[in-house]
Amino acid sequence: MRKILLTVGMLWLGVVGCGDVYESSIPTVAFSFTCNLAQSPYYQITTPGRFLKVTKNTSGVAVGYAGLIIGQSVYSDGQTYLAFDAACPVEASRSVSLEVTDDGLGTAVCPKCKATYDLSNGGGRSDGLGEEVLRRYSVRLSGQTLHVSN
Repeated sequence: MRKILLTVGMLWLGVVGCGDVYESSIPTVAFSFTCNLAQSPYYQITTPGRFLKVTKNTSGVAVGYAGLIIGQSVYSDGQTYLAFDAACPVEASRSVSLEVTDDGLGTAVCPKCKATYDLSNGGGRSDGLGEEVLRRYSVRLSGQTLHVSN
């Protein structure tokens, strides 16, 4: 009986603990965002460690779930850009949008729960509640044009 319970317990842990698909608490939304890195305010993110939050594309259409945070990690080679949704995973609400600090390190803070996220290291939580990382989006650089999409 003990062997059976041990076997069932191991199988249960294997099924529950080994999911290889990450599900974010931030809903998936379809969007496309393009900007010219030579224009204001986007030229700011051509420096590694700098990030910028945007909420709408040039046509005035909302991007991301609660906006986008775009920029470069402090570890970037100067040509590698990152994009995250500005929604806090703890709050998972369109109305709670992270604020980017001007520390040159890539830090974002939730105005509601005060959780902080390290944008330079993949959007992981660096302080506060929750364990989830920020939702990340695809980024493509073509000359001076940056394309972000889901």
